[in-house]
Amino acid sequence: MAADVYAGREVCPACPRFAVVGDTAADVEQREAERVGAIALLDDELDKLDPRRINDRAAIAEMEARMGQGIETQGCPQCGGTMYRTVETDDNGNPTSMSQFVCQSCGHVT
Repeated sequence: MAADVYAGREVCPACPRFAVVGDTAADVEQREAERVGAIALLDDELDKLDPRRINDRAAIAEMEARMGQGIETQGCPQCGGTMYRTVETDDNGNPTSMSQFVCQSCGHVT
């Protein structure tokens, strides 16, 4: 968790969860369950206004299930350590974007 702009609040950099000083893991998970439930209720109400959203969300969910992220490695030319980069892929497994290689040991970037 990283410090947030709100005093006494920590946010997860990888997901929307956050913790307030004194929260237990159960508190954080309960708050996340409430957030997910509220979004589901909102989606249900919006689906009633525009039923086409149901098919759109199903198509997006199917594509997202096939899309992903991989990690590639190579040796660092400066220190001999291991360099890593992430590779985003489309629903056919083709690379769509990739980050630069960053060395875990010395921080060298290529």
